[in-house]
Amino acid sequence: MNRTLLLIWIIFPLYSGLVQCESRPTSAKIEGKTMQVTVKRTGGFTGIPLSKTIDSATLSQQEAAQLQKMMTTADFFKLPSTIPSTPQPDRFQYQITIDQEGKQHTVTVSETAVSANLKPLLNWLMAQPAQPKHD
Repeated sequence: MNRTLLLIWIIFPLYSGLVQCESRPTSAKIEGKTMQVTVKRTGGFTGIPLSKTIDSATLSQQEAAQLQKMMTTADFFKLPSTIPSTPQPDRFQYQITIDQEGKQHTVTVSETAVSANLKPLLNWLMAQPAQPKHD
């Protein structure tokens, strides 16, 4: 094998890797802000807990904007930490935590007490696939 072919054989995979890294979509930021949302669901008939975290940096710009809009519509940071409700058997309980720019707020609510403004956010969060955890 001549020297030029050998160099191409070694350098091309390295160059290809650089091009692939640079062509990845950039992180979607919401007005220059990133947001991390964790939702935990407990209770229900089977009692199997569910927990997922959504990081706005992993979302498309459209999804990140939609998340921001739902959070704003719910007036999330002004909601009480616990929304009172009458306990009912086999109902889900949700704990939603939003961390944005170092500002964090957690709201705990039963499925029977979810307000009309909070419901779209909760439904959207529950429909999102769980993201892999990064260590």
